[in-house]
Amino acid sequence: MSGFAPDQVAAYLRGLNKAVKQQASQIVVLKNMVSDLQSRPRSVAEEIDAIPGRRVEGTLSGEVTFDADDEFQRATPLILQVSMDGPFVMTHYPLVLWRPTAPENAANFERWRPVSTYPLPDQVVDTDIIDMLYELNDGGSQRMFQNSPRGPLFSRPDNIVPCPVPTLFGSNAAIVFQPTYLAFTWNGDPAPTQGTLHVDLIGYRIVNL
Repeated sequence: MSGFAPDQVAAYLRGLNKAVKQQASQIVVLKNMVSDLQSRPRSVAEEIDAIPGRRVEGTLSGEVTFDADDEFQRATPLILQVSMDGPFVMTHYPLVLWRPTAPENAANFERWRPVSTYPLPDQVVDTDIIDMLYELNDGGSQRMFQNSPRGPLFSRPDNIVPCPVPTLFGSNAAIVFQPTYLAFTWNGDPAPTQGTLHVDLIGYRIVNL
């Protein structure tokens, strides 16, 4: 290194050696951080985010007919089929409503009615109500989502309630929504004798396009 005095060269080398040690120390810190990240369990959201594919808004919907004989019964379930194109992620509690479908002259024929007497807004929704419990099962994995039927943990059209964590259902899964009808308050004039239960599972699909 012609043109440099020995003391300048020594100072340059000392500075270079210090920079190398600092970089080595930073590399050790980064390695430890990576090791910690690799060793800790990933959250549910991280596991879902790691699934490759495009996120597409979607709702799984189903309906089932019931009548007055189903009161106090664990009645016919709904089967909600996930597409073979990719898994489904449920992000909110189910939206559940019903509508009277018989007789045709029923007071609220084919109009949406609530599935719980609590709480009700101060509107004209105090006629033709059903109270129900429900179970949610993954028919493909036999996974139960509760230890006993749930109470009215539902979303409403005016209040879509998020789940504590998103729930992943694999592609081609058969999701079972099992209703138990506690009581029917069918006090319209004329009162219904039959209804259709409507269920929406709110979330998004993961598809490979």
